[in-house]
Amino acid sequence: MPALESKEISSTGDVTTKDSSILWSVALTAGSDAASLVVKDGSGGTTRLTLKAAANTSVSHQFVKGVLFESGIHGTLTGTSPVADFEYD
Repeated sequence: MPALESKEISSTGDVTTKDSSILWSVALTAGSDAASLVVKDGSGGTTRLTLKAAANTSVSHQFVKGVLFESGIHGTLTGTSPVADFEYD
């Protein structure tokens, strides 16, 4: 596995705008209410993953072989004070 970059987001936005990024894992931690995370190929692209977490819990997803994102990686968060952590290259 190549050297990975990591990024944490606490609001909707781009994780990376680099073309041909490979996503390896995502973790979502909810705040005081339920949270959701929609991960897209670029800000207006295809939805590639949706995670949901109950209040004050965490969920994660790992891609064994990684998933290619051709137009960057974008995360849309909902909930009160959610945090999402991404590992990609």
